[in-house]
Amino acid sequence: MEKKENHETGSVEFHFTGQEFRKIKGLLAVLAAAFVVGMGASVYAVYSMNSLQAENSLYRNQLKMAEDKMESLSQKVESVEKISEELETMVNGHTENAAPAGGVGGGNTVPDRAEATSEAEPEAIKTPGDLLQQLARLDEIVNRELKHIISLRSELVTRSHTARTIYQAYQSEMPSMWPVTGEISSGFGWRESPGGIGSTYHEGVDICTEYNTPVRVTADGVVTKTGWVDGYGYLVEVKHADGVSTRYGHNSAIVVYEGQQVHQGDTVALAGSTGNSTGPHSHYEVRVNGTALDPMLFLR
Repeated sequence: MEKKENHETGSVEFHFTGQEFRKIKGLLAVLAAAFVVGMGASVYAVYSMNSLQAENSLYRNQLKMAEDKMESLSQKVESVEKISEELETMVNGHTENAAPAGGVGGGNTVPDRAEATSEAEPEAIKTPGDLLQQLARLDEIVNRELKHIISLRSELVTRSHTARTIYQAYQSEMPSMWPVTGEISSGFGWRESPGGIGSTYHEGVDICTEYNTPVRVTADGVVTKTGWVDGYGYLVEVKHADGVSTRYGHNSAIVVYEGQQVHQGDTVALAGSTGNSTGPHSHYEVRVNGTALDPMLFLR
């Protein structure tokens, strides 16, 4: 840098050489670049901070949604467990593990149920790893309960099939169907005599029907009586299991013979109005060890 002094005016001037001027320009350029870089870094830092905050907010919201969904899923798992327990109670009964009178307590005596109820409560979801852990836990519980329910269902199907077989056998051996279809014109017990004089004790029910309607036996059995009987007209009597017998009276024709094995629903006679009768109907009796009972106790 050169210094020039004007003796007339007393002023002093400084002049930079070309080399010095180039150095100053270079320094200013470096400072400007540094300023630009600094500003850019500041802007990027602010942007990154805002973006990170937005990501953190989204992450927290997603975790909250995952936690709510997990709570809903946990409730569904509890419902599955409850259904499993109810099915187990249905299969095993209420008294299998009943506690003595005077108090209850103690651990669950069913191993898989005890294992299910002893698990710790799930912790709050904080990270994706927590979410995966709890999902795996719930998946394991659901798989276990589904296997348990399937085994209980299989047991129920087996038992219901056995019960249905027993029930069907019982139904076929007991008088559990109507001999004919129609309205009841006279019920069981005391009634006015069909002839209009005095009263009589009616030991069965009269079911209105048309002439020659098939009369069907109401249970499996053996025919013990066929033919004309005073008051009954043409009568069929069938012996069933456990001292039970049935009678079918006022028939127009009989289509079975004594000693014949019959099955529930077989036709044993044709309805009519023979004997002490005022019109076509089927007189039906149910007797247990010879004593007449109200057939309505057996009819569906």
